[in-house]
Amino acid sequence: MENEAAADGDGRPDVVTVSIDEKPGVQATGNTAPGLPPVAGKHPTFSRDHEYVRHGTWSILAGLDLFDGHVIARVEERHRSIKFIGC
Repeated sequence: MENEAAADGDGRPDVVTVSIDEKPGVQATGNTAPGLPPVAGKHPTFSRDHEYVRHGTWSILAGLDLFDGHVIARVEERHRSIKFIGC
């Protein structure tokens, strides 16, 4: 109710409510070979090799505008929240 009273002419509230979350230390990996297509009678889905290449760890920072559902996301090599705040 308060947001409706504080809304400007276009119906958006004057106050922006954003839910922010971070996931540090995400392992970035890559495949060493392309996936094998499904084979009838053997495996019903794409088959992947067990080997992979490591690309280090990354941090995912994301914010969700609770009014319109717009998502703001950044993937950073270093865990520095100040970069997310500045965008």
